[in-house]
Amino acid sequence: MKQTVSCPKVQHFNMRALITIFLIIGTVFGSDGFKYIGGWPNSTNTKHTVISTQLDCPGNIGCDCDDNSSCKDSNCIKHFKGNFCSLQEGDYFPSFKAYDQFGDIVSIHDFANQNKYILIEMGAAWCGPCRMLADWFSYGIEDLKSKPFWKNEYDKIYDLVRNQQIYFITIIYEDEFRDNSSQYTCEEWYNNYPDEFIPILADENKYLHKIIKPTGIPAISLINDQMQIITLSTRGFNKAFDKLIELKLDQ
Repeated sequence: MKQTVSCPKVQHFNMRALITIFLIIGTVFGSDGFKYIGGWPNSTNTKHTVISTQLDCPGNIGCDCDDNSSCKDSNCIKHFKGNFCSLQEGDYFPSFKAYDQFGDIVSIHDFANQNKYILIEMGAAWCGPCRMLADWFSYGIEDLKSKPFWKNEYDKIYDLVRNQQIYFITIIYEDEFRDNSSQYTCEEWYNNYPDEFIPILADENKYLHKIIKPTGIPAISLINDQMQIITLSTRGFNKAFDKLIELKLDQ
């Protein structure tokens, strides 16, 4: 009697998905080491002691304080919600890692040592002015220019970002429902405001929000390529934009 041989079932793979996986692996693990999908720099040579984003009170940045002696950095600042140990100009920006719009966990200190100034925006998905700023960067929509706080010289900021002469990083701490942001929030923001030059990071647990304590958003600060704070803002972007224009004009 002739015997039938049963063959084991073969798993069928979606070839397109498989090719996509290999392309991603090739992008992320290039011949010169790890690469972010977004093409962000990968400079891990930060020489300075950085401030932790974990609030280990008392005395650290973001903690309650009575006066300067209560803070390890001797900088107790009055806030409308109380007094808090705060960052100040000249400090180094906190070490911070977060998901970006492509699902990579990005270290903000990887943008150091690139000989470029860095604008850091604290914002939220529900914020109207944040959306107007993103419209300007992504689509060139100029609704923002009709606002009384706008200055014509800020047009140069657009060119500086587009020409990759500076970095602009958006950090989102809440989604459109005012819940804590997530990687999905960044992905959705990028879908609405696609911009290959701007990393979008999720402040999922509001670590930076607790440290910077923005009172009006977007709140944009300016730091140098050594991650040292040049201007720190809890509200608006005029101070950072004005200083950046001044610095670039001097160059």
